[in-house]
Amino acid sequence: MRVLAVGYPLPNQNIDNYSVLTAPSYFDYDAVIIDPASITRSVQELLDGEREFEAQDGRPVVNAPTTASAVSAADQVKRRGEETQRLLEAGGVVIVFGRPNATQAGLFGFEGCDRFSWLPAPTGMTWGPPSVRAAEGKSLRVVADAHPLATFLREQRPKLAYRAVFDERQPAVRAGRVLATSNAGVPIAIEFDVLAGKVIFVPALSAETGTFRGQAAEQLVDAVGFLRRDATPEVAPSWTRAVPVPGLEQVEAELEEAEADVAAATARLQEARERHDRLANHRRLLTEDGPALVATVGEALELLGFARVSAAGEPLEVESEGQRALVECEGSREQVVEWPYVRLQRRLEERLLQSGEQLHGIVVANGERAKPLDERGQQYTDALRIACENYRYGLITGDTLFALVRRALGGADEATLTGMRRRLLSGVGLLDPAVALGEAEEESESGPIF
Repeated sequence: MRVLAVGYPLPNQNIDNYSVLTAPSYFDYDAVIIDPASITRSVQELLDGEREFEAQDGRPVVNAPTTASAVSAADQVKRRGEETQRLLEAGGVVIVFGRPNATQAGLFGFEGCDRFSWLPAPTGMTWGPPSVRAAEGKSLRVVADAHPLATFLREQRPKLAYRAVFDERQPAVRAGRVLATSNAGVPIAIEFDVLAGKVIFVPALSAETGTFRGQAAEQLVDAVGFLRRDATPEVAPSWTRAVPVPGLEQVEAELEEAEADVAAATARLQEARERHDRLANHRRLLTEDGPALVATVGEALELLGFARVSAAGEPLEVESEGQRALVECEGSREQVVEWPYVRLQRRLEERLLQSGEQLHGIVVANGERAKPLDERGQQYTDALRIACENYRYGLITGDTLFALVRRALGGADEATLTGMRRRLLSGVGLLDPAVALGEAEEESESGPIF
């Protein structure tokens, strides 16, 4: 996977960092991450002579017409529009730091140079008023916890500040999916389907340097991986099958005969592959984060005999013996911090206010997920463990849940599975593997800390 960062350097082996005047063609990448303020800034630096720019072929970028020895800056900026359109037509992703639009005068051949002329918009919308308006603030509330960018928005919250907001009263804006809002409920991060791809606006990252840039880069690359995984390749139109090609009809008959000869073997192969994939998929309890972890945890709980109440893609909710539980999942390359507890608390409070139901909560933490199991330390912070103990939520690690899955796959009877489910539904704080498996008794509780 290749990602292009324009105007905001992000250190990562999968990311190439350039400016709008020096970048390769956008459609050569799976995704583009761009700070639109860098477009007018780079043009201004060129006009003021503060910085020299060089195109990919080695020619200098100048504020003049393109020649054999130099490239027009206007041509460099203008061609980004077609490149972005091709990227989106191929199912690509464009992540934009939300900024108000602005123009930069003085560019030869493109006097109307602005920050968003290159970016296709959904039907009936422009990247300016009334849909997009200037604003300033640092409050951020994630409202789409299952979205691949939710981890980035939560973890980088201290380094994010919104410089533009979206007016949800506009019909075109309502067609987007809101990912985060300000504390006042105004959309500040939002996803739009454009052509066959996605355009996603997020608050702008801080201009300061530091280790957070590497962390943000990793989170953005992970998110792009999830987003591109859902892209559907284009299929040739059905009418093309009626176009004759000399010799093709005879070969098609031979192919049909050969396919009939191997049909039985193919069916056996498919069945074996499906059984293999279903079993091997449980290993993702040890390695995944985001929506993939949620899906895998849901499959594991169903294997243990829980009924899955929530729809696919929605926050996880399960039921057993008439008792329901809300489940929050979080993976991390470091220790899992308090975010799943915060999300779980909010969901439980909303359910209590809406229907009067007091449900159990379970947090599944897959910390240090890139390390082998025997090299992992404590996978969760003490703050997360204490919060779960105090509010009587269950806390279970991905490898403990995997141990339950292995026991179930190994032929556990219904009584054993029932015991597992009951321990998950009644557990308070960290659920020890031996206790979860019924091999040890749970220690007596001392009650909430406060």
